[in-house]
Amino acid sequence: MRRASGRAVQTLNINLQMKIGTDSRVENSLTEDFSIQINTMRNFLLIFLSLMITGWEASSEVKGCTDGWVEFICQHNPTHQYQSVDVVKNNHTIIGSTQKNVWQTKNIFSVYYDAANRKLRVVIKPLQHGDSGEYKCKFIFEGKSESDKVDLNVGKGCQTPFNQTAYRTAKTTISCDKRNSTVMFFCKENGSICEDILSTKSFLRSNGSFTLTETSSSFNMSISNVSSQHAGVYWCGVETDKGSNRAALRKIQLEVEDTITSFTRYPTVGQNLTYWCGYPKSARKKSKFICKGEDPSICRQIVSTTQSNAGKFSMMDDNVKKITITVRNITTEDTGTYWCGAESNDPKQSNPFFHRFRMTVGRSKNKRNAAAAAHHIKEDNIYEEIQEPPSASLHYSTVNFTNCSDKAGAETLLTKPSSSACEYSTVKNSQSQTSSTVNQPSSEDPLYSTVNKS
Repeated sequence: MRRASGRAVQTLNINLQMKIGTDSRVENSLTEDFSIQINTMRNFLLIFLSLMITGWEASSEVKGCTDGWVEFICQHNPTHQYQSVDVVKNNHTIIGSTQKNVWQTKNIFSVYYDAANRKLRVVIKPLQHGDSGEYKCKFIFEGKSESDKVDLNVGKGCQTPFNQTAYRTAKTTISCDKRNSTVMFFCKENGSICEDILSTKSFLRSNGSFTLTETSSSFNMSISNVSSQHAGVYWCGVETDKGSNRAALRKIQLEVEDTITSFTRYPTVGQNLTYWCGYPKSARKKSKFICKGEDPSICRQIVSTTQSNAGKFSMMDDNVKKITITVRNITTEDTGTYWCGAESNDPKQSNPFFHRFRMTVGRSKNKRNAAAAAHHIKEDNIYEEIQEPPSASLHYSTVNFTNCSDKAGAETLLTKPSSSACEYSTVKNSQSQTSSTVNQPSSEDPLYSTVNKS
């Protein structure tokens, strides 16, 4: 029993010594870790104090593309007041600023010193490959200076510039390819700067007449109720470094046409409608088409001169000055806005349009509704040319109809067989000052010119 007790006491002493040794090593390890942390903090403070005394340099990277532009921001120590700022490349000052809150421009460089936020905005436009390199914003104060560095890399990533035509009171959409960047923006050029309109970093998807939309592959901005004030140069691009750097990727030149031939018709369900659109000489050799939608830049094409004239919509081109469109068996789904246009042969130019046609389909079942539709048609009072006179020496003639259900002119409304339709055969020319008369069919060539409904 004594031997057993002695061994137990010896074992207990060994365990106590091991524990004391372990605690000592743990304490030494903690002391060493704490000492390392103290030394690290001391070194950091020394570096920080050194920068505060002698100046500091930070660096960021900006990527741009040829024919685009970049804007980057240089910031400085907020405890100092600066007399001037220089932008330096390859030890050469390319532009300097001694003014605050004013844009200054020299060649392709523009700078703006924002005194309240202690930062310098630098714009380089347009970019070329040779503009790549390191730029320094050198803030000078009391004979001392500090610098903020930016590394600019100019590549070939810009999208093809685009010239787009919009039409007053209509809608238009400008588009850009989507990039991997999480933030994309649209802006409008105003002198040296590009004023922000919309950006994906904001929860707002509209700004006045501007609306932002996205697809899996594109980034789009639509403009509603277009006016001459919307004309100008727009850019789309990407933001990096939390908005400190911006790079423009595509230039869109937007032109606004103040006038486009427009007319409205009010056919009823079941009728057939034929109308025509005149086009300029520049469109003679181009494919023409009809599309449906309020926005001609993205409207849905329905029929074109390259397609067969089968189906609900058909089209004929006289290859001189006009196309004739026929809509058969009209339904309420045909209500909407239609555009006559031509395919552009230039990938940098939008399709030209020359007519806007609005159709509102009703369900006329009695004379009162028919009279209302006729009243609407009369209010439009669109020109009613049928065809050119066969000879310059012949005189135009005029036929005035009263109480007729059909509309003659730029379009012909073809109703189901009805005794109320106006019937006439030819309009003979008259050399006298009196009005011409309507005769029965004859062998003479008909000389239609202008038909007005009264």
